[in-house]
Amino acid sequence: MSSVSKSLTLTFVVLLLSSLLVLSGVSENVQAVSKPSVPQFTVKLVDHSYDVPSVTTTTTNEYTGEKITTTTPGYRVKDIRIEVAIKNQLFTPYTNAEGYTCKLYYNIQYKGRFGEDWRYWITEFEQTDSQYTTLSQINSAERYAPGDQLDFRVEAITGPKVMSFPDRLLPFQHVEVEASSGWSKVQTFTMPSESSSSPSQTVAPTQNPTASPDSNQPQLPDQIQPPSFVFHPSFLLWIGALIFAGIAIAVVVMFAQKHLKLQTTTNTLPNQ
Repeated sequence: MSSVSKSLTLTFVVLLLSSLLVLSGVSENVQAVSKPSVPQFTVKLVDHSYDVPSVTTTTTNEYTGEKITTTTPGYRVKDIRIEVAIKNQLFTPYTNAEGYTCKLYYNIQYKGRFGEDWRYWITEFEQTDSQYTTLSQINSAERYAPGDQLDFRVEAITGPKVMSFPDRLLPFQHVEVEASSGWSKVQTFTMPSESSSSPSQTVAPTQNPTASPDSNQPQLPDQIQPPSFVFHPSFLLWIGALIFAGIAIAVVVMFAQKHLKLQTTTNTLPNQ
């Protein structure tokens, strides 16, 4: 085998091994960019009210030495909230191609039961380490009257949090979404009347019977939806580059072999 043939063979082996390493690295990245499951959640009424105890203080009159005792009576702080409890799903943070750490976040939207416009209730809240991510707003139940009906839906998203408008006076962070679960099926919550439910009780949500037919169906409580993988753009680029490199190497090897065979035939011809 000539030196040219040996060099081409060595080059082919090196490129093949490099391709395998690249593909293994890219496949790990593709596994990381998986589509999150449609969230499972419940909506309930929770009483976060608390008592502030009375405070007694004693001071001394600096002129007479008289002891003065003052008691500030206690009081109760009312805080009744509409609370959304989202069942957490399996997720491992990963680093994307740009070097940012990507995590899982939840968006919650709501609207009046008979309205059309969805509004954000809580946005881009990172999943907690416990079994549920529980979200609420202080005194949120005070905004509504008994019998009011509210629709809720939840979306899971993955991606890095990056700074928006860093050159402005008030920059803020937002999630650059890499994958989304889509919105969950709508759940309708009805504010209870004071006579039917005490503030300390929780109220289970009711399913919206008129939810749009294309709404995502919630998963069963004990089931885990298998991940749907989203191909990273770099994966397709590497695949195209590897295919092109393989074709180019094959053409070069065939040309070199043909050239060597022709040269060998010429050298072995008898001298005229």
